[in-house]
This record gives sequence, structure tokens and C-alpha cells, in this order.
Amino acid sequence: MLVLLPVQAEAQARPFVFSVTTTTAGSAEDWTAHYDVGFAEHTADPFGYEGLEQRVGIQGSLGAGFTLLGHLGLGVGQTTGTSSTQEAEVLKDIVVYPSGLRLAAGLGMRREWQGETTLLGRVSLGRATRRFLLFGNLRLERPFAEGRDELDLITSLGWLHRVGSSVHLGVEALGEDLEGFWEEEEAEGGAKLFVGPSVRWARSGGRLYASLCGGPIFYATRSDRSSLAPRPLGAGGNGFTVRLSLGLAF
Repeated sequence: MLVLLPVQAEAQARPFVFSVTTTTAGSAEDWTAHYDVGFAEHTADPFGYEGLEQRVGIQGSLGAGFTLLGHLGLGVGQTTGTSSTQEAEVLKDIVVYPSGLRLAAGLGMRREWQGETTLLGRVSLGRATRRFLLFGNLRLERPFAEGRDELDLITSLGWLHRVGSSVHLGVEALGEDLEGFWEEEEAEGGAKLFVGPSVRWARSGGRLYASLCGGPIFYATRSDRSSLAPRPLGAGGNGFTVRLSLGLAF
């Protein structure tokens, strides 16, 4: 007879830099406020802002399996000056198992750096245990601006493994405009891939955390079409991004 015993999952506030997980109601980390700062070249959202960016955000449980997350961002471009962005999403837990397996989906809206409005949809799937966290996101974006792709696909994957009482090490990956792999006429410059190491520190028994992730961005395919999407000049070459996130759970 095979007996499966549940493994107690470890709740963590915003464990990843580029992937989203939901918040468990009634946990010690119902709400989290965070400050992110990053720098990037030859890139755009979701990897970062072309230049220096700062974001202030919040994430928390609304009860009944709903999670609210949102942020305000300010970017200082190397050639484009100052821009701002705002984003808000609501996710609903669909599956939550004692083993740490979680599945959630939701919708949101974003005002992009150049002022366009985009409808967001997201699916988050993964597992959290005392030793590791593995989560992936599939995000669908429907921009309302003319000249943009009708639908953009963005995927992310994050893995963290505990190496001490307060430290996790791992890797994160991000793919943008993946329809460029099969659509020769993809409007926004082709598929882009990011893979980079990630480190997370969380104070033992406390509510403070810091996460750092960065690495190269590879332009895996090319498209000769141009669009009004907020892509930087000179984005035909590979780029890089690095982001630090500081947070407080309450």
C-alpha cells in the first residue's frame, strides 16, 4: 500500500523577481509592500525599462482565494527622459494542495511607459515546499494601441532552492513575443529570451526580504516589421537587465 503524506508548504512573500505567485489568506504575510530598482539596456517591459527604473508596489490577500497586486513605476531613460507606468491585477486561486501545488488565474490592466493601455491575463502554476520553489507564469497581453500585435504571449519560470536558514539560490527565465517563433510577420521585433541567476534573502523569523536577479537578454528571432510598441532604439542587438527587490510583509 502506498501512502502519500502531505508536505507542508512554505509561504513566501514575492519569492521571484519576474514571476508572480498568489498570497495565502490568514498567513503571516497577508500583505507585502515592495520597492524595486533596476537597470537595463536594449530592452523593454517585462524585462525592465531602457535605463534606470524604480517601482513601488503592493501585493496581498483579499480573502476567498483572491490576490491583489499592483505597482507604480518611474523610469529615467538614457535618451527618452522620464516616463511612468501603472499596473494592477487580481488573481484567483483555482487549485491549492497541502503539498504546495498552486494554480491561479486572473486579469488586470496596465498603462505602459508611453501611455498606451493594455489588458492583461495571467495563469500562475507551481509548487512551494520547505526546500524549493518552482513557479511558472503564462501572461497574455492585449494592447489597445494601433499597430500592435493583437495578442502577445509572455512566459516566465522561476526556481529557488534553500541553501541556508535565510538564503535561496536559483534561476529565472523570461520569454517575450514568443509568437515570433512561428509568425514571420510578428509586429514587435521577434522573440526575446532572458535567463539569469537569482538570489533571495529573507530574515529568519522576520518579515524583511531582498531578491536580486539579472542576466543577458537574447533576441532569438528577428522581424522586419515595426510597431508602436515601446521597444527601445537599437533593440536589434542583445541586451541585459538587473533588478533588486526589497520588501516588507505585514
